[in-house]
Amino acid sequence: MTLDWRNLPPLTALRAFDATARHGGFAEAARSLNVTHAAVAQQVRGLEAHLGLSLAVRQGRNVVFTDASQQLARTLGESFHGIALGVEKRKDANANRALRVTTTPFLTERLIMPRLAEFWAAHPGAEISISRTRTYADIIGEGFDLAIRSLIDFQVRGQPGPGIDREPVSDSTLTGIVAPSLLAKTGPDVKDLPWVRHDVMDPKAEIMSRCGIPVDTVKQVRVGSTNLLLEAVRQGLGATIFNEPIARDEIKARGIVELPLPRPSHITYHALTPKGQKHPLVRPFVDWVRSLF
Repeated sequence: MTLDWRNLPPLTALRAFDATARHGGFAEAARSLNVTHAAVAQQVRGLEAHLGLSLAVRQGRNVVFTDASQQLARTLGESFHGIALGVEKRKDANANRALRVTTTPFLTERLIMPRLAEFWAAHPGAEISISRTRTYADIIGEGFDLAIRSLIDFQVRGQPGPGIDREPVSDSTLTGIVAPSLLAKTGPDVKDLPWVRHDVMDPKAEIMSRCGIPVDTVKQVRVGSTNLLLEAVRQGLGATIFNEPIARDEIKARGIVELPLPRPSHITYHALTPKGQKHPLVRPFVDWVRSLF
């Protein structure tokens, strides 16, 4: 059966009558709905006019309900109760489902996963689903709750677009990294060094230019992934640019050194979320990721 809302009385009138029937009068109904006595009475009278029935008859200070009104009250009570249950189930399902996050493979492997146990310790039972994508995902179309991405101006002119909220997570200084063995051969001049890029790093050229590296004239070495990029740097195949917090860890752990860049620059990571109601874990997860940088 197709529901034709045009044939139904206003929901405000149905709600007012339901409250009147449950509480046995206009005054208690008004208090339960946080409206005036007169407003409830007016809604009930409007419902009576719509139905062509007497529903609540005054007898002195009391309100007497007709047989028809008692039947309608039972129907409305059951219906509103069913709606309330359905809404609660939907809220519970949303609260209990996994938080769907998209970010880069490198941030996932080097920043988030090594310390994810810290988040779970603070939020026991939290389910996190992380999708590692090199390219920007369609957050709304693919059903993600959150994206953690670096957004540089030339990538996001007019972005992130309608329907997306954005907040900064980290503003990181960019620095160069290089193997000491390569530095000993070429010296520290960025024009003399080969520069390593991976296959999905077209934005890297813009970043390199901002940092004062002559992209059109320096030798460039292309590799297949971010992890291969670091391995190529460690083996002395070229230098590259990283955000300073991650580069700092690499310098400590993997035998590479910092390479001063001609022009200081930075990169900002953002949390992108669909507009509207957020998953309950969005705020604590974003705050936790912010603490990692």
